[in-house]
Amino acid sequence: MKLIAHRGASLERPENSLESLEYGSELGAFAVECDVRMTADGVYIIFHDDRLERLGGDPRAVDRVTFDELRAILSARGKRVLTLDELFAYRGRAAVLLHIKLPHPDAAFFERLTGSGIDFICGMTSVEMTGIGHSFFPPNRILAFMETIHDRESCQLLARQYHTAGAGIIRLWEQWLDFVTPDDIRKVCPYCEVYIMANSPRGGMNGNLVSLIRMKSLHADGVLLNDIRLGIESIGRL
Repeated sequence: MKLIAHRGASLERPENSLESLEYGSELGAFAVECDVRMTADGVYIIFHDDRLERLGGDPRAVDRVTFDELRAILSARGKRVLTLDELFAYRGRAAVLLHIKLPHPDAAFFERLTGSGIDFICGMTSVEMTGIGHSFFPPNRILAFMETIHDRESCQLLARQYHTAGAGIIRLWEQWLDFVTPDDIRKVCPYCEVYIMANSPRGGMNGNLVSLIRMKSLHADGVLLNDIRLGIESIGRL
């Protein structure tokens, strides 16, 4: 299975930082994941949450504050924020899985990614976004972060829509494995890879050996997890 470092090596380095992404690559991750959002004044930033509360103690939404405001809020807590332009300085070997948390990214946004020299995998959050991104990236560099579903049939239907639009990778949450498997997805999405986001009661998004064994047995092609070191050290035993 391919191992994807969620928010970089986020248990050992500051999440979504250049340091965290490059360290995750050094540890041996196939890809390192990070999130892109936009501030109120149009600056692309690498930031996971939709609000500043967890990292900055401020309840406002990221897209309601300017970049300078956001930077000051985080600085007061001893944190800093990476911009998309700064991300382009990434020099790790692993691909960068960019979770695109923008309402309507346009062609110009994807052109910036293709011109960066970085091996991006675009994480799409809508079928419409996938169609736009497919004009710039091949299917094996487009991953569908599918919306929440609750049964196998709905999951297969949505996966098929993403796949038809251009996604070559489908991401499932670990808890969805109770009603749908990677093989179920491949039945309706030929030649598609299926990644799992770790999220078990025992390990949460950090991941754990029991979960990795289960995902391997269900023929998952990849796993996203916070504890990339655990994944790297465990993979040889699976």
